[in-house]
Amino acid sequence: MREAKESIDWNELRAEERKLKHDVMAHNHVYGRIFLSYALFQLCPSAAGIIHLGATSCYVQDNCDCIIIRDSVQYLLKRMAIVLSRLGDFAERTKSEVTVGRTHYQAASLTTVGKRACIWSQDVLIAFKELERFVKEQRFRGIKGATGTQDSFMTLFEGDEQKVEALDDLVTEKAGFKNRFDISGQTYTRQQDVLLVNCLATFAAAAKKMCMDIRVLQAMGELWEPFEESQIGSSAMPYKKNPMKSERVCSLARQLIALPQIALNTMAEQGLERTLDDSAVRRMMIAEGLLNTNAILLILQNIVEGLTVRSTIIAKNVSEEMPFLALEKALMYLCQEGVDRQKAHATIRLTALEAKEKGDANLEEMLKDSFYDTVRERVIELASCPLLFTGRCTSQTISFPVHDSRFPETTCSRARELCVLTWYSSSQIRMDQFS
Repeated sequence: MREAKESIDWNELRAEERKLKHDVMAHNHVYGRIFLSYALFQLCPSAAGIIHLGATSCYVQDNCDCIIIRDSVQYLLKRMAIVLSRLGDFAERTKSEVTVGRTHYQAASLTTVGKRACIWSQDVLIAFKELERFVKEQRFRGIKGATGTQDSFMTLFEGDEQKVEALDDLVTEKAGFKNRFDISGQTYTRQQDVLLVNCLATFAAAAKKMCMDIRVLQAMGELWEPFEESQIGSSAMPYKKNPMKSERVCSLARQLIALPQIALNTMAEQGLERTLDDSAVRRMMIAEGLLNTNAILLILQNIVEGLTVRSTIIAKNVSEEMPFLALEKALMYLCQEGVDRQKAHATIRLTALEAKEKGDANLEEMLKDSFYDTVRERVIELASCPLLFTGRCTSQTISFPVHDSRFPETTCSRARELCVLTWYSSSQIRMDQFS
């Protein structure tokens, strides 16, 4: 049987499935015929008559799905670790690159480009850990028979429950799993598929948030995704540099984000011990979900590796907003001087609104009122160094991969490749495939 496992006549198989309308039985029949050939019949004369004995279709399909999902998730984790590594590199390079923070898409307190990248990294990291947890806790279906009772195997082993349990354990171990379901209907519970799809959707949401940010920042001129030398942005407007890679990620992510609803419905509609409602939709949902996740990771890696920070534009935007941001420091200093916080807030608000209406954001002019006499010099002096307005951005960026115990060592500047190399050492996939 082992010698013949690769001997598949696909044309005959397709013809058999068209006739039987059953994929697993078509394989059983075609595979069985191989052993009727003279050479193989001599090696294993009884093979054709015992193929699939005691089993049901889901013994093949569900267990194979478990193996495919496990191997695919382990591959995706490697890809995700690389994206985290590249994000760590980018954050480290830009940890002190001051930029305007945005809330409600409006200018807010200053931050740094690197700190913003840490926000993206943290979201991807959470998705990474959820996917990692899934694969560690994933359970194999094992041998459960037609409705999960293992009755067929009890018959084969003449009522010996210990032998049935031993066979279940042996098949699980042979498939490379530590955990298996003790209880099932004809299929393993589709709640496990819900957990998988939720992990993929969580990552997709993180990827979409990141790429939406990049699209907004590219519109502001502060950040550019990679743009190839011969790339064309628009057929009508030759000057355009559209963020098409980030747009593609957002488009792909939309499909993944919608998958949990399908997975939940599939689980909820799995009637009694099993109905066929889940069969067709799972073949799309799981395969496309995993492939889509890989596609997003490939694009994300390319984006992060080629991100261009437009420091001149960023500095110009910081300079334009600096007088207003300095008023936030004035508020804190005034309160330290004993001024009522609400009174200071109301006065500063009027000062800022008047300056915006005039279109003249000169800090010295804005602070000329005697109300600011006690803090004026300190605020003006501080405003000359925007980095002093970023709080702990730089130190947060440095400490994030070190202090967050959940963070794979990939993104730590002192060992940012360690996680990736560890993944490769346990994989048969050659390293140059991920370069």
